Formats: sequence, C-alpha cells, structure tokens
Amino acid sequence: MAKLDRNTLFRHFDEQKDLLEDRVNLGIESHRKGYCRLDLRDQQGQPVRGAKISVRQTAHDFKFGANIFKLGCFERDTDNQRYADAFAHLFNYAITPFYWNTFEPQEGKMRFEPDSPFIDRRPPPETVLAFCRQHNIRVKGHPLFWALMLPDWLPQSYAAMKPYLVRRLEQIAARYDGVLDCFDCVNESTEVPLLREEPNRKSSHYRNGVSLDGDYVAWTFRQAERFFHLSPLVLNETTSAWTKFKDSLSPFYMQIENLLHQGCRIDKIGMQYHLFVPQDKLGDGAGLVFNPSHLYRVMDCYGRLQRPLQITEITVPGYGDNGEDIQAEALYNLYRIWFSQPDVEAIVYWNLGDNCAIVQDGWAEDVYRGGLLRNDFSQKPSYQVLETLIRKEWQTQLDLETRDDFAYFKGFYGDYTISVEREGQHVTRPLHLGKNGFDTFTITL
Repeated sequence: MAKLDRNTLFRHFDEQKDLLEDRVNLGIESHRKGYCRLDLRDQQGQPVRGAKISVRQTAHDFKFGANIFKLGCFERDTDNQRYADAFAHLFNYAITPFYWNTFEPQEGKMRFEPDSPFIDRRPPPETVLAFCRQHNIRVKGHPLFWALMLPDWLPQSYAAMKPYLVRRLEQIAARYDGVLDCFDCVNESTEVPLLREEPNRKSSHYRNGVSLDGDYVAWTFRQAERFFHLSPLVLNETTSAWTKFKDSLSPFYMQIENLLHQGCRIDKIGMQYHLFVPQDKLGDGAGLVFNPSHLYRVMDCYGRLQRPLQITEITVPGYGDNGEDIQAEALYNLYRIWFSQPDVEAIVYWNLGDNCAIVQDGWAEDVYRGGLLRNDFSQKPSYQVLETLIRKEWQTQLDLETRDDFAYFKGFYGDYTISVEREGQHVTRPLHLGKNGFDTFTITL
C-alpha cells in the first residue's frame, strides 16, 4: 500500500503554524479554563494560613466522545472488555443508536431492554446507560429520524409514515427525555435526496427509504418538541458543512436560519467530519479539511447562529503505509482547533476501532481504517495522541502552598477534588469549576 504524502496533505497546517498555535493557545486559555479562588477557614470561620493544597481534576465539562455501537457485541468476552476499557479510559460521552430499522425491527417492538434480540452494532439503550452510569459517561441518542435505515414494515409514503414517527418520538421521550444529554433529531437532511422515484429495493443505500416532502425536517422538529422538553434537539449534517461552505449562503446555514424563522427548536448544531474518500483522493480536499483558517471560518460562521456546535461524527483514515502516523498528526491538530473554538461543546470520534466500522448492504467503512484501535485492540498513535491531550494536557493537576488564607488556581472547567493539609489537619471536598458557575469556594478545616 502506497505512502500518503504528508507535506501535501498538511501544507496548510505547516504554512499557518504561527496562526494555528496562537489561536489554539489563546482559545483554550480563554474559553476552556477559568480562575478559581479557595478561601481557607477553620470551624469558627477564622482565616487559616500556611496550608498545602492538592487540586485534582476528576471530570471534564467538555464532551469528548465516540459512538458506543460495539458495546457487548464482540464474540469473545475478552474483546468486549478491551473495548469497554479503551472507551471508558478516553471518553466521557457516548452515542447510543436509535436507528429505526434496528431499534424497532418489528412494528411495536422497540429494543429498549438488555434482553432485546441481539443486533450487531446496536446495543439497546438500557445496556448503554448501565455502562455509562458506572463510568460517569454522558449519553446522546442518534438519530430520532433519518431518511435512511428505516424499517421495512414502514408505509412507503410520507403521509402514511407520520403517525408511526409520532409514536416513536413519544415512546422514546417517555423513557429518555431528560435522561439522555441530547438527541440528533434529524440527520443529514441537506444531503439525503427526497426520492422522487422508487429506489432499488435490493442494493440501493436508500432501498427502504420513503418519498419525503420538503417540509419533513420542520415537521419532525415540531413533533419532537411536543415530547422532548428537557433533552436538547440537534440538527446534524454531513461533512458538507465543511466542504460546501459558502458562509451564510451555505445550504446548511440557510436551512438552520429558515427553521429558526419558522419557530423550530434547534437547540444545537451538529457537523460531521467523515473523510470517506479513497486514498488517492484524500489530498484533493486538503485545502478545506486540513486548513486551520477554513475550519475556524466555518465554525465562527455557524457560531453566529448562537447555538452550541458539536463535531458529531469524525473519521480520519488510517490507510496507507504511513497512514497511522498521518491520522495521528491530523487528529492532534484537528482536536486542538475544535477544542479552542468557543462555540464547540463536544467532539465525537465515530468508530473507536477498525473492527467497529459498519460493513453492510454495499456500504463499508472499514476500508478507511479510521479507528483509533487496530483490529486486535492495540492502540494506534491516534489513540495515544488523544489520550495525551484529553487526559494530560487538558487536565488540571496542581500542588499549591500558600502563606495566605486563600489560593488561586486556573483550571479546565469540570469536576475537582480539593485536598487541604495544615498542621496535621486534612480535609477533602469536591467542587465544580464551571464557565457560568461559582468561582470562589470556602474550604473549612
């Protein structure tokens, strides 16, 4: 397998190195960290001076995630454990599947419970929630409606389908509104065709699609708003958000504006980043997908809509003789760019391992070798790069000494354990440092 030309792919990273480093460092320091004051007092409320303070971050507010579609789906228990361990070690955010064709393969029989019939890459939400509660991982549902992966029993007309979609939304919301962090409400709507003619029923990617009306996105959001009062709703779009960008004239941007003008509740904006291109074509789009100024321009533009942004589905190929190193360098730069942009609240890689990709009905994502783990669950350099960023560089671990009755520290937003020691006295307390929360805390010895 031929090598990828690193210098061609990353020309814009190299040329814009100073711009990149300035914006990354300034953005992270300004938008991902805050100052915290610790006031030290005794049981009578009097100042306590001369203490040693340990500051240990235990969780991030920012969401770093991946889909968790292979949870419990491998044949061997040891493989399932290695998958679970690798996921929980790196991520605090999991995407659980609600694809209609596999969530309700038989009409009226939704696969909520762990004892539901097994389907590969489709763990039931209760299985996912049990695992994620154990590991303090937030969960997002994906998707409530997508024009693909519809059940074969669904009526083949938009009008006839509507009551079934309403029932689906109502039943999912009854169990998970306010339980899951958010839901992708409608998926890939500017890129999926409306199907003016019947698709090939055997081999087409749209084989079980229905002929949709152009208002289906607004209609679906309005129906979802009836049932989802607590969990935010996301409009999720393909990589075209980056590659077909024309500022405020971009199709996705204009769609969001239009929906907001109609009164639809678009709570968050999802932007995929799948690089599903052959190896010899990867360089063709490098001026967009590996270009810092372009990536910032896209995010800054969508940020003007005043909705949080999520980088929702990331696949960076690892093919080629040097593909793993290329993948790692790309993700090192991309994650720092995304993390530094103030409107972004979540970064979601797609398939944790090469052996997690979908291979079904003529669509195969495994050819891109886009996982962070190899087929034997060994870590690629890309996993190690993200581990260094998420668990080391972007975590606050400090040891302080103060002669005063207070101490300041600057840390990444999230949960902390604070330990204070003075003259044999020792106290430990949790605190949360949030962008919009308290920034002064009292520690009582």
